[in-house]
Amino acid sequence: MGKVNVAIVGIGMISYVTFPGYLRHPNSEVYALCDPIRERAELAAQRLGINPKIYTDYEQVLNDPAVDAVELLTPTHMHPDQSIAALQMDKHVSTQKPIGPTVADADRVAVAASRSNAMFRVTENFLYYPPLLKAKELIDSGAIGEMSCIRMRTFMGKDLTASEIPMTKDALEWRSEPADNPGGEIYDGGWHKFATAVWLAGEVESVSAIITKTNDFTMEFPSAVIWKHTGRDLLGILEGVYAPEMEIRGKYYPVDDFFEFQGSEGSIWVTRLSGEMYDLPPVMLFKGTETETFETTSDWVDGFNGAAAAFVEGIISGEQQMMDAAMSKTTLQLTLAPYRASDLGSSVDPRTILT
Repeated sequence: MGKVNVAIVGIGMISYVTFPGYLRHPNSEVYALCDPIRERAELAAQRLGINPKIYTDYEQVLNDPAVDAVELLTPTHMHPDQSIAALQMDKHVSTQKPIGPTVADADRVAVAASRSNAMFRVTENFLYYPPLLKAKELIDSGAIGEMSCIRMRTFMGKDLTASEIPMTKDALEWRSEPADNPGGEIYDGGWHKFATAVWLAGEVESVSAIITKTNDFTMEFPSAVIWKHTGRDLLGILEGVYAPEMEIRGKYYPVDDFFEFQGSEGSIWVTRLSGEMYDLPPVMLFKGTETETFETTSDWVDGFNGAAAAFVEGIISGEQQMMDAAMSKTTLQLTLAPYRASDLGSSVDPRTILT
């Protein structure tokens, strides 16, 4: 086939880190932009210097035979039905995380994907972020021996610089509505970390958690989640903290993450994601008294660029890409499990969450 014609659906804050990967790929074309607010799509086209089709109704995208694929950047509760509709038209689907609000939604999408000639995947930029790719390469090579602990720490603080992707009012509104969004930061931001854990170490059999509830539905810090990977002496820990008076450097959000992968022979640190909190190399390997550092590209947008490239190349080659319906369901179950565990005050097997 020639170039893959991609329609970007939903021109909100996340679209501006999604566009570059498709625009720079030699085999993709940003063919259409779709948003219910036409002016928002037109402004994006103007800023990008492109002349795509502009649609205000998703049905127009589906009925355009020139559209090969959709990138869904819409609110979470819209993902399942929009994904299914595109798959039924044999249009390839890449949707922002999560796959949907419920496991039943994930199952519906999986059925549609199995019946379609098109590919489905959830966009997960962490799985294409160069420092995490380097960490996985080191882990898989045996650089730290047998891994025993995955530790992830999310810091949320006060803006130091103006964001390159400011949050829109409607993005805040749907994220704060429990009927549309089943959780706050542990769900919305936690998905990335849980997807990374599944990618690195496979399924999880037990989850415990303490999640703080505040007057702000989205703000769930301080919180902590601990889990055990299936059939392995391997634990995962996610800590979330909020420091409203602490400035965090970064172009995108007043948030940063720190990852530590501990093994029997050494430890790996990944010191940044969306922010630039630490004055450290992005990847560090500790073995005994030796420290080795790795200078990879580490702009947060790099993960989105890699995800876009993988989607385009998967369409052309016919190869399924990461975060298919099955992996997305596993990740969703793991993302929902901390809420159930926190409410019950006991551990939960995420595989038992079926609705």
